[in-house]
Amino acid sequence: MTLLSKPLNGCAHKQWTDSVPYTCYEIGHTWEPKCTIASLDTIRDSLKFSLKVYLTFYMVTGLVKLRNRKHRNLKEIRKLFRDILQSSVFLSANGVLFMSSFCFFRHLFGKFYGWHGLLCGFVAGYFSIIIERKSRRGALALYLTNLSAEIIFRAAKSNGLVHTIPNGEVLLFSLASAGFMSLFRQTDGLPESIQTLVQYLVGKVEGHDPVTNEVKCSRVMPGRKTLLFLQKMFNRTPKHWSCPHQYGCLGYIIQGCLPRFAVGYGVEMALNILQVIRGRKKVKDLIRISRNLSLAMFLGGFSLLFRLTNCILRWLNGKDSPQLFGAISGLVAGSSFYFYKSPTIALYAMFKLVHILLLKLVDKGYLPDIPNIEQYVYATMLSIILHTACVGPQFMRPGYWRFISGVSGEKFPFMFRKLMVPFASRAMTLYPDFIPNLDPQFVKTPGVLQILAEHGKLSGAKF
Repeated sequence: MTLLSKPLNGCAHKQWTDSVPYTCYEIGHTWEPKCTIASLDTIRDSLKFSLKVYLTFYMVTGLVKLRNRKHRNLKEIRKLFRDILQSSVFLSANGVLFMSSFCFFRHLFGKFYGWHGLLCGFVAGYFSIIIERKSRRGALALYLTNLSAEIIFRAAKSNGLVHTIPNGEVLLFSLASAGFMSLFRQTDGLPESIQTLVQYLVGKVEGHDPVTNEVKCSRVMPGRKTLLFLQKMFNRTPKHWSCPHQYGCLGYIIQGCLPRFAVGYGVEMALNILQVIRGRKKVKDLIRISRNLSLAMFLGGFSLLFRLTNCILRWLNGKDSPQLFGAISGLVAGSSFYFYKSPTIALYAMFKLVHILLLKLVDKGYLPDIPNIEQYVYATMLSIILHTACVGPQFMRPGYWRFISGVSGEKFPFMFRKLMVPFASRAMTLYPDFIPNLDPQFVKTPGVLQILAEHGKLSGAKF
C-alpha cells in the first residue's frame, strides 16, 4: 500500500508494520471517550444518512417500475420497502462495523498498527456485503474495485511513483471499447444488460442477430419532409454486399450519429437546468452552458466512428469479419471519449470488460470457480478505501469523500490525523489545523497530552 510505505517525503518515520500506543479514543472516536457510546452514535447518524440515500434511489427506480400495471400491487410495494431497509442497513454497516472493529482490534492488540485501517476495513466489508442482496454484490464489488484503483493511482502519482499519460483515460476507454465491440459482434458475447447499453450506443444492426432489428434501425429521423427526403437520399447511397444494414452506408452512418448527438445534448441541458433549479448554477450561465457539446459529441461521435469504420473495413476487405472488425471499430470509436473525458468512467469500463472476460474463462473451465469471490473482492477493496479515509482522504475525489464521511455518520473527519503522521506524512492534508477537544481524564498517552497542551486543548471541552 503506497500510503503506508517507506517515508516518501522524508516526514514519515514508521513502517506499516510498526505500532504506536495511542488509544482508540485518542486517535479514532475523538468526540466520545467510551467505545460503546461512540458506536451507537455512529449507528444513529450512519443509518440516517443511508436511509436518505436509498430512499431516493429506490423511490426513483420504484416509480419507473410502477408505471407497469403488473407491478402495482401490495407485494411489490412490500418488496420495495424491504429493499430500501436492507440496502440502508448494508450501507450503514460499512461505517459502523469499521468503527467497531477499530475499537475491537485496538483493545485486542493493545496498540495501533499501520495496517489497522486495512484490517478493520476488510472485516467491515466482508460482513456488511453479506447483508446486501446477492444480486447486487458483484456490481458493488466491481464499483469498489474501480474506486480503489483510482485512489491507489492518485496516491502513487502524488508520491511520484507513476506519471500520467496525456489523454490516458481516452486510451484506456478505447482499449475497453475494442473489447466490448468485439464481444458485441459475436453470439452470446456480452451479458444482456451490457448488450442493451451497447445497442443504444451503436444500434442493433452490427449485433449478432441484426435481421430482426433492421427495420427499426432504418426508420430513424421520422418527421418533417426535409428530413424524410434526406433520409431517402442517404439510403440510396452505395452499400457493400457484406454490410448487415439494409440501406446505403452513408445513410446508415448518419442515422446512427444524429439522434444520439441530439440525445446527448438534451441530457446535458437537462442536467444543467436541474443544477440551476437547485441553485448550484445561475440562470445567466445557461447561455454559456448551452454551447457545451461534450456529451453530444461523445455519443454521436462514438456511433459515427463505429459504423463508419465497420463499413470502410468491409469495403476494403471485400467481406465482413465481425470480431476483428468490431475490435478495430471499437478502438477507433473510443477516441470520441476525448470530448467527454472521465478517468472514473474509463476505469469502470476496463474493469467491467475484465470482469466479463474472467467470467467467460470460468465458464470454460480455464479458471476455478471460487464461491462467494465477490465478498472477498468487496472486502479487499473496501479495506483500501476506508484505510485511505483514515490516513489520506485527499487521495479521494471530493464527492466520494463526502459520501464516505456520510456513511461513517460524519465521524471520519474527527479522527486525530496528527497522530497518524508517523505512518503517512501527509495525513493532515485535508485537516491541517484540526486538534480534537479530548477530555484529559480519558487521555492515557503523555505525548497526546503534550500536543493538547501546546494547542490549548486541555479544558476538558467536548463536541
